[in-house]
Amino acid sequence: MRLEFDDFVLDTGAYELRHSGQRCHVEPRVFDLIVHFARHPGQVFSHEQLIDAVWDGRFVSESTVSTCIKGARKALGDSGDAQRYIKTLRGRGFRFDAAVRESADGPVSIAAAPEGVIAAPSLLIRAFGVLADDPDTARLAGVLANDLGRILTRMPLLRIRVQPNPTTVGPIAPSPRELHETTGVDFLLDGTLQRVGERFRIDAQLLDARSGYQLWSEQISVQGPIDTALDNAPIAVIARLEPRLQRAIYDSVRSSSGAPSARQLFLEAAGVMVFNGWGHEGFSQAAELLRRSRGLEPTFALAHAFLSLVMGFGDRVGLMADREQAMFEALDAAERALDLDSMDSTVLGYAGCAIADVGQRERARPILENAIEINPSNAQAWAALGSVHVLDGRIDAGIEALTHGIAISPLDSRLSIWGTILTMGLVQAGRLQEAVGQGQLACRRDHRCYLPRIALAGAHLRGGDAGQAAVALREAYRIKPDLSDAQIGSIVGARIGIELKRLSS
Repeated sequence: MRLEFDDFVLDTGAYELRHSGQRCHVEPRVFDLIVHFARHPGQVFSHEQLIDAVWDGRFVSESTVSTCIKGARKALGDSGDAQRYIKTLRGRGFRFDAAVRESADGPVSIAAAPEGVIAAPSLLIRAFGVLADDPDTARLAGVLANDLGRILTRMPLLRIRVQPNPTTVGPIAPSPRELHETTGVDFLLDGTLQRVGERFRIDAQLLDARSGYQLWSEQISVQGPIDTALDNAPIAVIARLEPRLQRAIYDSVRSSSGAPSARQLFLEAAGVMVFNGWGHEGFSQAAELLRRSRGLEPTFALAHAFLSLVMGFGDRVGLMADREQAMFEALDAAERALDLDSMDSTVLGYAGCAIADVGQRERARPILENAIEINPSNAQAWAALGSVHVLDGRIDAGIEALTHGIAISPLDSRLSIWGTILTMGLVQAGRLQEAVGQGQLACRRDHRCYLPRIALAGAHLRGGDAGQAAVALREAYRIKPDLSDAQIGSIVGARIGIELKRLSS
């Protein structure tokens, strides 16, 4: 379907906004908001009605809606002063004023895309079925689907729909293949809930809607009472689900034929960083994919932002051969990303992290805080903000932010990096036993990464166990034989680095 007004065209099949034939960059949620307005010209919508329509009723603040309205106006060449298209009606809401025409001769929708090709991944979260007539279980099922959808918005480019109305198991639901054919959805998440004593048992599964194949299934148990389960169940499911969903998207992109799009290159780069580890090879592969992505689509803010993070962190830990060039590229990409889209939480989290990694921490802090305000589930921003606090000497605040970021994160290799930073924060706080424990955990989370081994060596050394420090340091050298003094010092600091060097002599 195409919606046309003045010189603008909204192509809902291609997910594009065009002005005078030129494609306009627009953030996905802003695009959804403009489409909703254009489908209902002249109708007044309150904040709450917009949340129901555009955010599927998920919890978002009024400031988030207002920011999205501002982005929609900007995309349309409008403003809060001019209000040419989007009118603010004080005390009532917003109204879209334009003569909108509809046509159905646009490009095919995602549902008709070739088999195995995912241009912009989509996920349907179906309400979890309740296996018994229990009010608490029904309440948990109702909240769980919405909370999973809200948290998964942190996955870039993923489009999410939620069916949040739980029922007792019985009626036959459409098959995954039927859902794909009728809605174009790529993946389906559903499951069942039941109470077992003082605990709630969640049986969750992720399905490939195109083929109907089961990609992941797990039984997860969370402790009651209901208020505790409401807090813990979404995170418990997300921790296990998100890496599997990321893998499914990555595998689909990798198996696609033909020339990849900018979005597919971005998704592949994200997969490389998650699954190939945070080492020199992974950074180099991801950086090249992201350069190609932004070359194909120069206004794609996420590609610039993610490239800034890769180059910035790579520079911080000494993985880049030309550190001066890496720093320049990181800052340039971060600036470009922020110019293109300064209200997307993921863009802010990536760019803020990069800006901090190249040493501009005072500037990075408000960017990261804004990312968290927009999306409190942005684990990357929490971890980066914690790192900034630790580097600035606000150790307790840094440990708290890092701990929270890790707690709400998926169980994948990123936790090895964030655990490395948390380990060194605990060392600085003098909490050496905890530091050793976190260092060991970070090492287990990625057997290919040398960074947590260096942090663990530093924790052991500060705790007075030179023998275990030497063991951990040897492991780091085994993984990276050319490990330099500068790279060691970038993790543990110059003073501990010198002491560790003596152990390896």
